[in-house]
Amino acid sequence: MRTLKAIAVGAMLTMSGWTGQASAELFTGFYDFADAQYADDFTDVRRGAQINGGASDLGGTLHTALNFTGGAGPTGDTWLTKWTPGGAPGIFNGRCSTVVAANVLIHSFNNRKGAGLVGLLNDENPGDKGLALTVYDNGNTDAIQLATVDPFTGRLTPLKTFPLFARITENAWYLMAMAIKVDLAFEGHKLKVDALLFRLQDPSEPLSDPAEFIGGFRFNAPLESVGVQTAGQVGVMAAALNGVVDSSVTNWAAEEGSDGPCEE
Repeated sequence: MRTLKAIAVGAMLTMSGWTGQASAELFTGFYDFADAQYADDFTDVRRGAQINGGASDLGGTLHTALNFTGGAGPTGDTWLTKWTPGGAPGIFNGRCSTVVAANVLIHSFNNRKGAGLVGLLNDENPGDKGLALTVYDNGNTDAIQLATVDPFTGRLTPLKTFPLFARITENAWYLMAMAIKVDLAFEGHKLKVDALLFRLQDPSEPLSDPAEFIGGFRFNAPLESVGVQTAGQVGVMAAALNGVVDSSVTNWAAEEGSDGPCEE
Protein backbone atom coordinates (compact mmCIF):
# COMPACT_ATOMS: atom_id res chain seq x y z
CA MET A 1 0.00 0.00 0.00
CA ARG A 2 1.41 3.36 -0.98
CA THR A 3 1.71 6.08 1.65
CA LEU A 4 -0.26 9.30 1.55
CA LYS A 5 2.97 11.16 0.83
CA ALA A 6 3.67 9.08 -2.28
CA ILE A 7 0.12 9.53 -3.54
CA ALA A 8 -0.47 13.19 -2.73
CA VAL A 9 2.96 14.60 -3.45
CA GLY A 10 3.42 12.42 -6.53
CA ALA A 11 0.05 13.47 -7.91
CA MET A 12 0.70 17.11 -7.14
CA LEU A 13 4.11 17.15 -8.77
CA THR A 14 2.82 15.32 -11.83
CA MET A 15 -0.05 17.76 -12.23
CA SER A 16 2.40 20.64 -11.82
CA GLY A 17 4.62 19.26 -14.57
CA TRP A 18 7.60 18.55 -12.32
CA THR A 19 9.03 15.04 -12.63
CA GLY A 20 12.28 15.18 -10.62
CA GLN A 21 13.06 13.51 -7.31
CA ALA A 22 11.38 15.23 -4.37
CA SER A 23 13.74 16.17 -1.55
CA ALA A 24 11.98 17.69 1.43
CA GLU A 25 13.90 20.10 3.64
CA LEU A 26 11.24 20.08 6.36
CA PHE A 27 8.70 17.30 6.86
CA THR A 28 6.06 17.17 9.57
CA GLY A 29 5.66 13.39 9.54
CA PHE A 30 2.30 11.72 9.08
CA TYR A 31 -0.48 12.17 11.61
CA ASP A 32 -3.40 9.78 11.88
CA PHE A 33 -4.16 11.50 15.20
CA ALA A 34 -4.00 8.31 17.27
CA ASP A 35 -3.31 8.47 21.00
CA ALA A 36 -1.74 11.81 22.03
CA GLN A 37 -0.45 12.93 18.60
CA TYR A 38 -2.79 15.89 18.49
CA ALA A 39 -2.16 17.02 22.07
CA ASP A 40 1.61 16.70 21.63
CA ASP A 41 2.12 18.40 18.28
CA PHE A 42 -0.81 20.72 17.56
CA THR A 43 -2.17 23.91 19.09
CA ASP A 44 -5.81 25.00 18.91
CA VAL A 45 -6.30 28.38 17.26
CA ARG A 46 -10.09 28.60 17.04
CA ARG A 47 -12.93 26.51 18.54
CA GLY A 48 -10.42 24.12 20.07
CA ALA A 49 -12.95 22.54 22.44
CA GLN A 50 -14.64 21.08 19.34
CA ILE A 51 -11.45 19.71 17.76
CA ASN A 52 -10.48 16.30 19.13
CA GLY A 53 -7.98 13.60 18.22
CA GLY A 54 -7.37 10.09 19.50
CA ALA A 55 -10.74 8.61 18.52
CA SER A 56 -12.33 6.92 15.51
CA ASP A 57 -13.58 9.02 12.61
CA LEU A 58 -17.13 10.33 12.57
CA GLY A 59 -18.03 8.30 9.48
CA GLY A 60 -17.73 4.93 11.17
CA THR A 61 -14.84 3.63 9.04
CA LEU A 62 -12.86 2.85 12.21
CA HIS A 63 -9.79 4.93 11.40
CA THR A 64 -8.31 7.27 13.98
CA ALA A 65 -8.82 10.89 12.99
CA LEU A 66 -9.00 14.49 14.03
CA ASN A 67 -12.72 15.18 14.49
CA PHE A 68 -14.44 18.55 14.12
CA THR A 69 -17.86 18.91 15.74
CA GLY A 70 -20.28 21.74 16.51
CA GLY A 71 -22.39 24.10 14.48
CA ALA A 72 -22.34 27.54 12.94
CA GLY A 73 -25.10 30.00 12.12
CA PRO A 74 -25.86 32.12 9.04
CA THR A 75 -22.60 34.06 9.27
CA GLY A 76 -20.55 30.85 9.33
CA ASP A 77 -17.47 29.99 11.36
CA THR A 78 -14.12 28.23 11.16
CA TRP A 79 -12.45 25.57 13.30
CA LEU A 80 -8.65 25.98 13.13
CA THR A 81 -5.55 24.29 14.50
CA LYS A 82 -1.85 24.51 13.66
CA TRP A 83 1.18 22.19 13.74
CA THR A 84 3.45 23.00 16.70
CA PRO A 85 5.86 20.06 17.14
CA GLY A 86 6.61 19.60 20.83
CA GLY A 87 4.90 22.93 21.49
CA ALA A 88 7.23 24.95 19.23
CA PRO A 89 6.10 26.95 16.16
CA GLY A 90 6.60 25.16 12.85
CA ILE A 91 7.40 27.85 10.29
CA PHE A 92 7.39 26.98 6.58
CA ASN A 93 9.10 29.25 4.06
CA GLY A 94 6.79 29.85 1.10
CA ARG A 95 9.81 30.48 -1.13
CA CYS A 96 10.74 26.81 -0.71
CA SER A 97 7.52 25.23 -2.08
CA THR A 98 5.21 23.68 0.50
CA VAL A 99 2.85 20.74 0.00
CA VAL A 100 0.10 20.02 2.55
CA ALA A 101 -2.05 16.90 2.15
CA ALA A 102 -4.61 14.87 4.08
CA ASN A 103 -7.60 12.57 3.85
CA VAL A 104 -10.94 14.21 4.67
CA LEU A 105 -14.39 12.80 5.43
CA ILE A 106 -17.71 14.61 5.85
CA HIS A 107 -20.15 12.77 8.06
CA SER A 108 -23.63 13.92 7.11
CA PHE A 109 -25.38 16.35 4.80
CA ASN A 110 -26.39 19.44 6.75
CA ASN A 111 -26.17 22.61 4.69
CA ARG A 112 -22.70 23.92 3.85
CA LYS A 113 -19.77 22.39 5.71
CA GLY A 114 -16.37 20.91 5.03
CA ALA A 115 -12.77 20.41 6.10
CA GLY A 116 -9.35 21.07 4.70
CA LEU A 117 -5.78 22.29 4.81
CA VAL A 118 -3.97 25.40 6.02
CA GLY A 119 -0.72 27.03 4.93
CA LEU A 120 1.15 30.34 5.31
CA LEU A 121 -0.75 30.89 8.58
CA ASN A 122 0.24 33.77 10.84
CA ASP A 123 -1.74 34.43 14.02
CA GLU A 124 0.24 36.75 16.27
CA ASN A 125 -1.29 40.12 15.39
CA PRO A 126 -4.76 41.32 14.39
CA GLY A 127 -4.91 41.37 10.61
CA ASP A 128 -2.74 38.26 10.25
CA LYS A 129 -4.09 35.64 7.86
CA GLY A 130 -3.44 32.24 6.37
CA LEU A 131 -4.48 30.22 3.33
CA ALA A 132 -7.28 27.68 3.75
CA LEU A 133 -8.21 25.05 1.17
CA THR A 134 -11.62 23.53 1.95
CA VAL A 135 -13.76 20.86 0.31
CA TYR A 136 -17.43 21.70 0.84
CA ASP A 137 -20.40 19.36 0.93
CA ASN A 138 -23.27 21.65 -0.09
CA GLY A 139 -25.89 19.62 -1.94
CA ASN A 140 -25.88 20.46 -5.64
CA THR A 141 -23.08 23.01 -5.24
CA ASP A 142 -20.26 20.92 -3.78
CA ALA A 143 -16.94 22.67 -4.36
CA ILE A 144 -13.29 23.03 -3.45
CA GLN A 145 -12.37 26.54 -2.36
CA LEU A 146 -9.20 28.49 -1.62
CA ALA A 147 -9.68 31.36 0.82
CA THR A 148 -7.81 33.49 3.28
CA VAL A 149 -8.64 32.73 6.90
CA ASP A 150 -8.57 35.26 9.73
CA PRO A 151 -7.49 33.30 12.83
CA PHE A 152 -9.02 35.86 15.18
CA THR A 153 -12.51 36.11 13.69
CA GLY A 154 -12.74 32.86 11.74
CA ARG A 155 -13.71 34.80 8.62
CA LEU A 156 -13.00 33.11 5.30
CA THR A 157 -12.50 35.37 2.28
CA PRO A 158 -12.77 33.31 -0.94
CA LEU A 159 -10.00 33.60 -3.51
CA LYS A 160 -11.07 30.88 -5.95
CA THR A 161 -13.88 28.32 -5.98
CA PHE A 162 -14.10 25.29 -8.27
CA PRO A 163 -17.32 23.21 -8.60
CA LEU A 164 -16.64 19.49 -8.28
CA PHE A 165 -17.04 17.04 -11.15
CA ALA A 166 -18.84 14.63 -8.80
CA ARG A 167 -20.90 15.23 -5.69
CA ILE A 168 -19.38 14.50 -2.29
CA THR A 169 -20.47 11.19 -0.77
CA GLU A 170 -21.00 11.39 2.97
CA ASN A 171 -18.97 9.08 5.25
CA ALA A 172 -16.38 8.52 2.51
CA TRP A 173 -12.70 9.43 2.53
CA TYR A 174 -11.19 11.77 -0.06
CA LEU A 175 -7.59 12.81 -0.70
CA MET A 176 -6.81 16.49 -0.98
CA ALA A 177 -3.53 18.34 -1.47
CA MET A 178 -2.36 21.93 -1.71
CA ALA A 179 0.98 23.16 -3.07
CA ILE A 180 2.10 26.69 -2.24
CA LYS A 181 4.94 28.61 -3.88
CA VAL A 182 6.01 32.23 -3.36
CA ASP A 183 8.30 33.78 -5.97
CA LEU A 184 9.98 37.17 -5.95
CA ALA A 185 8.35 39.31 -8.62
CA PHE A 186 8.56 42.89 -9.86
CA GLU A 187 7.64 45.18 -6.95
CA GLY A 188 6.58 42.34 -4.68
CA HIS A 189 5.97 38.61 -4.60
CA LYS A 190 3.90 36.22 -6.69
CA LEU A 191 1.78 33.56 -4.97
CA LYS A 192 0.97 30.29 -6.76
CA VAL A 193 -1.33 27.68 -5.23
CA ASP A 194 -2.23 24.32 -6.78
CA ALA A 195 -5.23 22.46 -5.34
CA LEU A 196 -6.31 18.85 -5.96
CA LEU A 197 -9.12 16.60 -4.74
CA PHE A 198 -9.43 12.86 -5.45
CA ARG A 199 -12.08 10.23 -4.87
CA LEU A 200 -10.55 6.97 -3.60
CA GLN A 201 -10.88 3.41 -4.92
CA ASP A 202 -12.02 2.26 -1.48
CA PRO A 203 -13.88 5.13 0.19
CA SER A 204 -13.69 3.41 3.58
CA GLU A 205 -9.87 3.13 3.43
CA PRO A 206 -8.12 6.54 3.46
CA LEU A 207 -4.82 5.14 2.15
CA SER A 208 -6.31 3.41 -0.87
CA ASP A 209 -5.25 4.65 -4.30
CA PRO A 210 -6.96 7.59 -5.98
CA ALA A 211 -9.76 6.50 -8.29
CA GLU A 212 -10.80 9.79 -9.86
CA PHE A 213 -9.77 13.43 -9.93
CA ILE A 214 -12.93 15.35 -9.04
CA GLY A 215 -11.77 18.92 -8.65
CA GLY A 216 -8.88 21.34 -8.47
CA PHE A 217 -7.28 24.45 -9.90
CA ARG A 218 -4.25 26.72 -10.03
CA PHE A 219 -4.42 30.14 -8.40
CA ASN A 220 -1.97 32.96 -9.20
CA ALA A 221 -1.94 36.43 -7.67
CA PRO A 222 0.39 39.02 -6.17
CA LEU A 223 1.08 37.91 -2.61
CA GLU A 224 0.57 41.40 -1.25
CA SER A 225 -2.94 41.63 -2.75
CA VAL A 226 -3.92 38.38 -1.03
CA GLY A 227 -2.68 39.68 2.32
CA VAL A 228 -0.61 36.71 3.48
CA GLN A 229 3.09 36.64 4.33
CA THR A 230 5.96 34.83 2.61
CA ALA A 231 6.28 32.35 5.50
CA GLY A 232 3.86 30.85 7.99
CA GLN A 233 2.56 27.78 9.74
CA VAL A 234 0.62 24.80 8.43
CA GLY A 235 -2.45 23.16 9.90
CA VAL A 236 -5.93 21.73 9.61
CA MET A 237 -9.31 23.43 9.50
CA ALA A 238 -13.04 22.96 9.08
CA ALA A 239 -15.87 25.34 8.27
CA ALA A 240 -19.66 25.45 8.34
CA LEU A 241 -22.44 27.80 7.32
CA ASN A 242 -25.89 27.30 8.78
CA GLY A 243 -24.96 23.73 9.63
CA VAL A 244 -23.10 21.22 11.77
CA VAL A 245 -19.51 20.65 10.70
CA ASP A 246 -19.13 16.94 11.70
CA SER A 247 -15.99 16.26 9.62
CA SER A 248 -12.87 14.13 10.10
CA VAL A 249 -9.26 14.45 8.89
CA THR A 250 -6.55 11.79 8.99
CA ASN A 251 -3.11 11.08 7.51
CA TRP A 252 -2.26 14.77 7.52
CA ALA A 253 1.25 15.79 6.49
CA ALA A 254 3.18 18.77 5.15
CA GLU A 255 6.62 19.26 3.65
CA GLU A 256 8.78 22.18 2.65
CA GLY A 257 11.11 21.95 -0.35
CA SER A 258 9.02 19.34 -2.12
CA ASP A 259 10.27 20.26 -5.59
CA GLY A 260 13.97 20.49 -4.88
CA PRO A 261 16.45 22.81 -3.15
CA CYS A 262 15.00 25.94 -1.60
CA GLU A 263 15.56 29.24 -3.39
CA GLU A 264 15.80 31.87 -0.66
